[in-house]
Amino acid sequence: MIVLVDYASPSVFETTRDSNLVGIAANARRPVRFHGTVVEHSFLLQIALRTLGEAIWSDDTWTAQSDLLDPVFTVHPDRIFCEAFSQDQSVYASLIIDPDIFETHGDVVTGTTNIDFTAWLWGALGEMRGSRETTFRVGAEGFEAETTGVGGRFEKKVDLPDSWVRGFLQTQAAMAMPGTRFPVQPVDLLSAIRFLRYTKDRVSPRALRYEFEPGQDVQLVLEPWEHIVPLHGALHNDTQAKKTRVWGRRRLSLIEGLLPFADSVEVFLKGRALPSFYAVKMPGITFVLGLTGQSGQAFTGTGGFDLLQEASSADDEITNRVLEQLREQFHCSIEDISRQADVERTTVSRALVRLCRQGRCMYDVETRRYRHRELFENVAAESVYDPPDRRQELATSFLDAGIVTVEACHAEETKKQVRMKSPDGRQHREVTLRDWRVTGAVSDIDQVEVVVNDTGRIIFGGCGCDFFREHLLNQGPCEHILALYRASESQRTDQASSRAVQEEDSSSQQPSRWEVEYQESVDDDEGEQDA
Repeated sequence: MIVLVDYASPSVFETTRDSNLVGIAANARRPVRFHGTVVEHSFLLQIALRTLGEAIWSDDTWTAQSDLLDPVFTVHPDRIFCEAFSQDQSVYASLIIDPDIFETHGDVVTGTTNIDFTAWLWGALGEMRGSRETTFRVGAEGFEAETTGVGGRFEKKVDLPDSWVRGFLQTQAAMAMPGTRFPVQPVDLLSAIRFLRYTKDRVSPRALRYEFEPGQDVQLVLEPWEHIVPLHGALHNDTQAKKTRVWGRRRLSLIEGLLPFADSVEVFLKGRALPSFYAVKMPGITFVLGLTGQSGQAFTGTGGFDLLQEASSADDEITNRVLEQLREQFHCSIEDISRQADVERTTVSRALVRLCRQGRCMYDVETRRYRHRELFENVAAESVYDPPDRRQELATSFLDAGIVTVEACHAEETKKQVRMKSPDGRQHREVTLRDWRVTGAVSDIDQVEVVVNDTGRIIFGGCGCDFFREHLLNQGPCEHILALYRASESQRTDQASSRAVQEEDSSSQQPSRWEVEYQESVDDDEGEQDA
């Protein structure tokens, strides 16, 4: 997709002894206007904007790519949204602002556009001071008068890969999908982030494990130390015990600076090794951080993030009726649309999923409502950005027909003994890595096998079908392996990643080469710190 953005001038930041001016240039091809003076929560707005910039431009999420779209800015009468991906596209960030924290000047033009949010502006926002009157100007008119020698219209042509567009469209709909939602005290989440910041791990596994016990608060376990962080008041409605593991935990440090000022945090888990979302709520401002389920995975990729692959498409007439209702009211819940349009709730839900796929609506996690939002000038082509997957469809049909049998599912464990640092001193632990081997029958294929590693990825498989004999796993798993993989999900349970061992338990064992190299690296690192 070719995206054209036309800015009258670059964004600017000006500061004097008495005032701050943040002038953010908007795409002239899709004009939106919002001018206002901050009347409350100026400091919180500054750190939220800085966090947004850090998610986009920090070294941890930077990659040398030029085909990236500027942040998407949406103005509604009751909310302002600023959405963006990180440079490596593994982080989704959304800043939600209540317009009541501003005293607006002139007309407010609602709509969606792109804004010029550069690394320079991110750095300049550090010069904002809450003691000075701060004015925000977002518009397409440019800032030539205020900025000497920087004026002049400039246009960018961005060739966005199909995967990028697909990832952005799926991210919105994924937030609305069923999952586990629970509140977390900011201090508890901050405790986990601080532990990870000051305690380095040099060995896998490196997951965040959320454990749910009926009638008890959720607890967070940090692997491989098995360090438990109680989440006080994190109530849930699960009637059965379960564990959910997600990866890429160091990216959580992006919201570390917001947590001391937050009233509450809500966590949204979509499943094992699937995306997770953290909504940090502050007075007048909510910051939503979305993380892919694994460190090396991007929202724009396809590895394990085909959450909407099986969503049914809605009728064109129903979809258009739902879209018109969103345009008139800006935001609606599924129940509101179902009642007013006299359409079944399931049908409305399918229509909203389809609109998300087209980039024509978004999901507001704070109010749990859908909002009208035109991501692009032209409607996204569903056949290009969300093509049907024949193998996924066949796997679903096998499961629905009940012709998938899991005959055996067992874990193959590899144990390693290491000494690792922790706030309580050096610990001697036995770390366990697990690969799950699953065998069974699918449809008319009697012998199907799949091996899944501890992050939920298929690393080996075997099947007697023609597709597997011709391609093996070079073009991905066949429909029979996919069906067995999904059927065995409930049996591939998460367990403790390590256990403490006494020094005498391993004194008689000769350390392996891996253990020696690991211990030497730990000693070298400690020597550098002491020096």
